[in-house]
Amino acid sequence: METELSQFLSQKSVLGADSVEILLEFWKKGKRLKSKELLLNFNQQDSNLYFVKEGCVRLFVIDKNGEQINLGFGYENSLITCFQAFIEGKPSLMSIEAILDTELIAIAKADLMRLIHANSEIALWYQSMLEYTLTGHIQRQVELLTLKPHERYSVFIKRSGHLINRIPLKYIASYLMMKPETLSRIRAKIS
Repeated sequence: METELSQFLSQKSVLGADSVEILLEFWKKGKRLKSKELLLNFNQQDSNLYFVKEGCVRLFVIDKNGEQINLGFGYENSLITCFQAFIEGKPSLMSIEAILDTELIAIAKADLMRLIHANSEIALWYQSMLEYTLTGHIQRQVELLTLKPHERYSVFIKRSGHLINRIPLKYIASYLMMKPETLSRIRAKIS
């Protein structure tokens, strides 16, 4: 199937080679999105988990003032979905939009759940993926509530610095809960 997905599933994983092969059989061929194209819109339902083979997407909500607030990014060799819609089967509370031309590979939740029930390694992989995602979201909340803007930027650079020259700074500023001008000033001081 896809080399990138196979490598992703094999590295840092509880999955043995047989489980990786079983899992790979259920991922569907890629979906291509052009920049600014939506994968998922607010209030839509989607029951797929996506692997980002190439490109970058953003998860965002629109606040009461009509401002788009970025909640996260999905980029090469990462998994992305609206977990609330994926897990609960309810309409999405957010949108997912391609920032760059993006290629995704999907696995349907129904297929994944069947594999989880049939294969303990895949079940353990899924559980660890959810735990990793949850702890990442909790860490981000702590950072937003406790760190100063320049500290949030420093953490972002350490964790996701490869995005800084690939995507518009307005998306990064929104993700860091600051105005683009503030981010520009912080970057100018650091440079």
